[in-house]
Amino acid sequence: MSLLRHPLIAPAGLVGLSAAVVLVLAGVAILVALVSGVAISAILAWLVAQRAERTIQRAVGARLAYAGEFPRLHNTVDGICLTHGLERPAVYVVDSTSGNAMAMAGRGGTSMVLTTGAADRVTLVELEALVAHLLARCAGTTLRDETVAAALGRFNIFGRRTSTGGPDRIVRADFDGSDLTRFPPGMQELLRALSDIGAAVDAPFATARLWLLQPDGRTDVSTADHPAVDMRIAALAER
Repeated sequence: MSLLRHPLIAPAGLVGLSAAVVLVLAGVAILVALVSGVAISAILAWLVAQRAERTIQRAVGARLAYAGEFPRLHNTVDGICLTHGLERPAVYVVDSTSGNAMAMAGRGGTSMVLTTGAADRVTLVELEALVAHLLARCAGTTLRDETVAAALGRFNIFGRRTSTGGPDRIVRADFDGSDLTRFPPGMQELLRALSDIGAAVDAPFATARLWLLQPDGRTDVSTADHPAVDMRIAALAER
């Protein structure tokens, strides 16, 4: 993503410009006001970027997934990461009987968040597909920008207007994840299983772009962030 299209540019610039105008009206010299506005914009952008991942974790109620509580999940993450030489993300869960998961990127690296329903109720083959999809998202180059955009949208600050690559990026993650497992039918089985469990989670609308399935639970219709599950399954059949 180019600098001018970064999700922080518009809100940070607006705040900085507003601050500069206020300073000018207060009698501060124009040059000093402009420099101060730029500094405020930079500080705001830095703070949002540093805290975006944690902001979303709090919004969805994510907690650390301990290996003793979720050994199968941790073994799956470790196995795929070691096999393919991937950086291991932090692993979190949301206490929910639904079946969904999301990936995020922040200052300290990447993380994945699974509902406890997804972690506990899918088969091992399906869990491997789920983890592979999330690892493919974590390896992407746009996830941090998507995380920042979702955090901004959490507060209705331009976040929902930012382009995130549309639903195609989810299909690419399905493909890339199935390449990691070398078993596209596993990804198809996963999508069916999560749809059957129910994907609805208590999450802000702006975070939809980060989830594997639409967090409002709609899996039979295409949205701006996700194709319908049947379309994703059909696309995987062509692999």
